[in-house]
Amino acid sequence: MPAYRIRLRLCGPLATPLHSGTLFGHLCWAKRLREGDTVLAAWLAALPGSPLLLSDALPRDYLPRPLLQPGDHPEPAARESRQAFLHRLQQDKKLRKTAFIPLADFLELRAGLSETCLLARLRQQAEEREQADRARPRRQPRPLSLTVRQAHNTIGRLTGTTPEAGGLYFMNEEWRWNAAAELDVYAAGEIASEELQALFATVGEFGFGRDANLGRGRFVATVEPADPRLFDHDGNRLLSLSHGVLTPNMAVPFYKLHTHYGKLGGLYAGGERSPFKHPLLLTRPGATFSPADAGPFGSLLAGMHPDHPEIRQNAWHLCLPFTAV
Repeated sequence: MPAYRIRLRLCGPLATPLHSGTLFGHLCWAKRLREGDTVLAAWLAALPGSPLLLSDALPRDYLPRPLLQPGDHPEPAARESRQAFLHRLQQDKKLRKTAFIPLADFLELRAGLSETCLLARLRQQAEEREQADRARPRRQPRPLSLTVRQAHNTIGRLTGTTPEAGGLYFMNEEWRWNAAAELDVYAAGEIASEELQALFATVGEFGFGRDANLGRGRFVATVEPADPRLFDHDGNRLLSLSHGVLTPNMAVPFYKLHTHYGKLGGLYAGGERSPFKHPLLLTRPGATFSPADAGPFGSLLAGMHPDHPEIRQNAWHLCLPFTAV
């Protein structure tokens, strides 16, 4: 199955997270726009036998931190003071919340990956960053990404105006620049790179997610073959890069959950029918499990909306193999 890396260069802020299932929905609308309803329906009907696996958008050259079996109970080292031991425990607690690890570290550690060795690598990198920060001037560098809270007001359905009291709510937007403006999406499936490039280019031109008409979610995409080392490993566990569902062939899973409240997009976003899909409980990227067969893992879900039975949710997992010890 061909595998690709799609590098996105953001041209504006993101108002909707670039999750795998939402990306798939935008690709469907792009295919409909380019080739029509009939071709889209035929493509969706063929997907169960020939899946298109997508990852979330990840920081450039990074992967989600794998969720691994907890390591041994920490003990003080020889001649380590109680204060130093407690400080190390506090630092390790912060490091366990790390969301992403460098792709190069995963490739280096994958042959014998454990919570202990991963935490040791994160601790080493934290010390190197701390030393580098001491060597720099005290002037604080400008952050490469920023979460901005935008104020909104509700519109009364009866009056058509904002209420005199209350109604104010806030929504987040993510602003990225320089190196942080580049994101990596991985895809695998029986699809030509030219078609994938055209679909992502269409999504980037029209914008992704909420407030795309205001310039949110614009990007430039470049499709390239994925690094073959990512998938070339005979391991006993798999790391998911996607938001997906658990299926019986995913044994002994370690995961964190995300409740997905989906909405209709494109031509279905307006009109008299409700735009809201049924809520879904999905696993987050970073979930790990033992494969019970060759896959695919996860599922293409139907019945997502009461008025549109044709709508599908891509809840498959795009996975990377590793060996857990």
